[in-house]
Parts: sequence; structure tokens; C-alpha cells
Amino acid sequence: MNTINGQGLPFRHETIADAIHIWNNAAISLMDIRHYLVSPEEAIRGYRLPASTFLYTSGGKAEVSFNGTFYNVERFGLFHGGKGTELTITLHCDWLEYYMVLYRVGDPPFHSKEYAKRLEKVNPFRQQYGFMPDNPVFFSEQLRKMYEKWKGPTSLNLFYGKATFYQLVHEIYEEIIRGSIHVFEPDIIAMARRYLDENYSKDIVIQELCSMLGISYSHFHRRFKQQTGRSPQEYLIKTRLSAASELLKSSGASIREVADYCGFQDERNFHRLFVKTIGLSPNAYRENTPAYMRGDTLGNLIPFPYNKEVQVRLDELKGKGDRYMFKQMRSKAVMAAALSLMLLLSTCGTALATTSVTASAPTSMVTSQVTETEATEPVEEGTRTISTVMGDVQVPANPKSVVVSQFQGDLLALEIGPVGTSFNDGAIFEETLSNVTVIDAWDPNYEEIAELEPDLIIWIAKDNYEKLSQIAPTVIMPYYEWDYEKRLRFFGDLLNKSIEAEAVISAFNQKLENAKAALSEAGILDNTISLFEVRSDGTMRVFGDDYGRGGEIIYRLLEFSAPDRIQNEVLDAEGVSFIDISFEMLSDYAGYYIFSNDQVEVMNGNAVWDSIPAVKNHRLIQVETGMFWFSDIQSFNAQLDTITNALLHIADNSY
Repeated sequence: MNTINGQGLPFRHETIADAIHIWNNAAISLMDIRHYLVSPEEAIRGYRLPASTFLYTSGGKAEVSFNGTFYNVERFGLFHGGKGTELTITLHCDWLEYYMVLYRVGDPPFHSKEYAKRLEKVNPFRQQYGFMPDNPVFFSEQLRKMYEKWKGPTSLNLFYGKATFYQLVHEIYEEIIRGSIHVFEPDIIAMARRYLDENYSKDIVIQELCSMLGISYSHFHRRFKQQTGRSPQEYLIKTRLSAASELLKSSGASIREVADYCGFQDERNFHRLFVKTIGLSPNAYRENTPAYMRGDTLGNLIPFPYNKEVQVRLDELKGKGDRYMFKQMRSKAVMAAALSLMLLLSTCGTALATTSVTASAPTSMVTSQVTETEATEPVEEGTRTISTVMGDVQVPANPKSVVVSQFQGDLLALEIGPVGTSFNDGAIFEETLSNVTVIDAWDPNYEEIAELEPDLIIWIAKDNYEKLSQIAPTVIMPYYEWDYEKRLRFFGDLLNKSIEAEAVISAFNQKLENAKAALSEAGILDNTISLFEVRSDGTMRVFGDDYGRGGEIIYRLLEFSAPDRIQNEVLDAEGVSFIDISFEMLSDYAGYYIFSNDQVEVMNGNAVWDSIPAVKNHRLIQVETGMFWFSDIQSFNAQLDTITNALLHIADNSY
């Protein structure tokens, strides 16, 4: 149910009655009526309303923000904010027309206890809300007439403005009572961007931000990337690097001070990211900055509260308008308070049903240890020799600083936190490794890896072995030739975590058996499944069982069948992990169930796609692309939960 909220209170029937009583008895004075036709270059930024205000917009798409709560407007919008509310309007169209009606409120001539009591329950002059009116023509015409009369300030014209103002208020409450309005839901991503822009120097955990926003991490990650082109973590890093660049130009702070101020906990990681993004080291960047652009202290970058850039090209309010604004740096607590409005506005939705197929990991289970490696007696205290594809390698008995190019989730499952890994975007462990140095697994920067001071390197490509082994003991392992059990046992032996590895394997195998039993009982396992991914070049990619995307779980472990063409052309074809097909061929590769990536929405309206039985009958399952890229045990656990629960949810709701 949509509700309009003000000061934490929705417009319920009893509060509407109180609000109307207050409007009837309050002493209202119009202060100004404004009309503007603006272009994107003339957007309002951080204008603090000098009085309670009704704002009406018409034209094209725009983003309206009241005190950091962002709303997207398609054509028409009617908003209200109290005195002191910070207003920002950003255009996403060629032009926007808007009216502002500013008014102030005095106590009624005969102040009553009843009036004061009602005002304590709901203050309609301070309420903040926005909606698309059911009758925009009425508001457009009334506001146009009000503005025309207001330009000729005779007593009669001023009286007309006040009389029409009450008609506007009457129509607003009429539409609210009828329930015919479309309430604007806050733009969560815009709110998150603003929070990251203003708080980049703090220790930010994206999952905590999601919790404040009332949105799941996976949904937030997908929407954020769709709107900004970057993941939340990438956006935060870019913001921090931009601030660091300015600091390096404008202050005499040390590199460590700059890194700390901008939210980088690791100076080496800051150095690596700066070089990767800017193309120069922080020191080289500073040396290439003209001396006259530099300041003396870190404090020089901290903005003075008065910011000319946020002034608005508006007429002063009878010579007394607030023409300057103040930059507000909000804490997480303040952010959470601002977001309470969004939570009250949110509509009730249905969540994917969770089925209890998850087994908790045992902590003390020990089974027989089987490994392909051969450990000999220690050569010297604190080391052992491991036989690898590159020969015998002497490794630490208990590695403390590990660089791993793949399967970082396996190490995390064994309680080993790597100091360097390949990309983690969208992974189930992305937040856990958000401050860990990201390395290129195929074209490594050896100097960067050396700066991490690893005592063990675990790598894929043999071509890199010679140089890596000069940095630290390096183990090359044939990742993709081993299944998860063999790989985890290898890691367990290598990292002196064999007991933990067996416990992790046992827990996952139990979960897998539980999942298969639940799917079998629901009559699902006999059906075929297709794994699709919409490509940017106008094709559909079809995956098998060895290139991520859930194929290993679905085809190998849960033992689902694929449609005949996928079986013949991908699963049974030597050296083939996926094929690309045109949309016209989709029906030939479609299974009873279809799993697809988060770009599948672009297929809506495609005649061939919409005709596929799995699509028509709601057996299409959309999953997070990032989480399904990875094949480590942590990702396997998350993928198994997602796949099993989604299939059981469809079965429970089929009829």
C-alpha cells in the first residue's frame, strides 16, 4: 500500500482529519509565487527553502531531492517541504517547468488547546512528500493564473492568490483521500550515491548501507551498476581517488595522510589503485602538479561551509530570501533517520521463499585425508616441502601472507585471509575482500605483488612461475582439472588446514544431499535446465558445466539434464564451454527451467522470447551474474542455496 509520509507519520484518515482542521484554523500568508522554465545547466543544487513550499514540476524527466531523499519524476510532480528543507532539482530532459508557492503560517487568532494538540500529532506545514497528481491540468492552470495575478500585486490580485492557494490545498487532500495518486518512491541509488560522495573518507561497509536503505545487497548491487555503470565498491574507490587527486594537488600532506583521510586503510593498496587509475604514482602525480596549485595542509581541502556553487538563480523572497547554503556532512545515524521516510513509503513486496536445505558447517568433523601432494619432513624449522607440477617447493609451515590468483573463497572457507587476489566484483565475498589488493591473474604486476610481502603465492599460469618464485615460494596448481574436493584437500595440505578442509567438504556434501532430496521430493530433478546470458552484441550465450554461471552446480552436482541441443553442442563437445546463438534460435535451446543473468529484462517484448514456455509459465529465474562467475566453495554454497530455493519456490507456487 502506498502512503505519504511526513515527519514519520503516514497520511491516515485520522491524520488527514487533523491536518484539515489545522489548515482551517491556521493563519496562512503567501510569501512568493515563482515560475521558471529551466535547462539542465540551470539545475537547482542545495537550495534551502526559506519558507514552507509547494513545488509543482512539469515537462520531462527530473530528479527532485528533499533533504537527501531523491525522487524520479517522469512528467508531472507535486511536492511539499517545510522551511529549511534542502532542495535539489537535476534535469534529465531538455527543459523543465516548475512553480514554487512559498507560504508562512501563524497561529490562529484564537489559539486553542485543540489546535495545539492536533499540531503535535501532525504538522502539515512541515510534512515532506511527493506524488504525481491525478489531475495535473488543474494544478497547471491554477498555478498559471496565480502567478499571473501575483505579478500585478493589487489587493484584489493578492486576495485571488490566497483564495486559489486554498483551492490547491483542497485538491491535494481530495486526491489523497480518493487514493488516486501515484506516490513517488525515493530513488535509493541516488541516495546511496550522495551518501558515498559525502562520507567517502569514513569506513564504509556497503552491506551496512544496504541495511539502512532497506534493500538486499544483491538487488542493490545490480541496480547500482545499472544506473552508474560501476559496482558500489568501484564507485566508492573512484570517489576516494578523485578526492585524493585534489589533496595531492592542494595540500602538503604526506601520502599516508592522504590515503588515511580518503578512506584507504592500506597505503600500498592506495598506491596500486592510484597508479592503475591515474597512470602515475601519487608522488609522481604531485611532482607533475604546478607548485602554485598546492596548499600547505590537509585542512585546505576541507570545504568552507559557504559554497557559491550551490546558489540558485532565483529572485530573492521579498528581499529576505536565503541566498546561501551550507554543506552538510551526515553521519550514518543521520542517514538512517533520513531514510526512514523511504522505508515508510516502500510498498509491500513478496520475497523468494527460503527452503531449509542448508546444513550448518561442522567445526570438529575429521575424515580421512586424501591429497595429491606429498609432504616430507621439514627441511628447516617452520617450512615443509610440497611436490607440485613445477617440482618440489619449500613453503612456510603456516603461511600468514598469501597471494592467490583464483579460488579466494576456498581460502576464506579455511579461515585464511589473502593479502592479494584477482577480481572480486559481485562475488559472495566481495565485501570481505573489499580492502584486499586486487591483482591481475594473467598479466601480473610483479612489483605490486612484491610490495604485499607475501610468504606464499598460489598461481594458475606456469608462464609467471619464474618471476613469482623470486618474490616468494610459489605453487602452481591445475585449478580447472580438479573438482572442489580435490582442490580443497590440496589447499588444506598446503596451508596446514587439512582438518578444516575436511569439515568444509563434509558440510557442503551434506547440503548438496539435502538439496537433491528436496528437489527430488518436489518432482523437479527430472526436468531440463538451460543457462542463458544476454550479450551486448545482440546474441544469447548458452553455457555448459565448466565456465561458471551455475553449470557446475546444476549439471554436475545436482545432475540436471540439459536440452538435447545444449547436451550435444556444449556438454558433449570437446573443449566447448559455451556457444552464442541468435534470439531466433532460443526455443531450440530452452529447457523446462531457464536461469539467466541480470540483463535478461531487455528481452521483454521479444516475440520469440515471450513465446518460450519457461518464460510464459514463470519458470525463468534471474540470478546475479557476479556471484555465478566463481567456482570456489563459498560461491558454490551460495549458488546451491540460490538455485535450490528458486526451483522449490516455483514448484510451491505452481498450479
